[in-house]
Amino acid sequence: MKDFQFLFNQMSETCFKSCVSSFLSRDMSTEEAQCIQNCSSKHINANHRIMEIFMEVQPAINRRNMEELRRAQSTLEAAQNEQNF
Repeated sequence: MKDFQFLFNQMSETCFKSCVSSFLSRDMSTEEAQCIQNCSSKHINANHRIMEIFMEVQPAINRRNMEELRRAQSTLEAAQNEQNF
């Protein structure tokens, strides 16, 4: 949840800084509103794509980490067996 809030705040700040240029009116202009819509859509679409890739890659990373842990455990067990003899 914390990461989601950080990402949302970062996106909001980026889009606001790049789209809102005037504080002369209380309301946003049509151009500013459209710019913010486009900017936020791009950020959301990019985030979805990143998450899709992460979901594809994460199982392979988990398998590799488990294999490394098994190897380390085997090495430790072998070292303990040598010490016992």
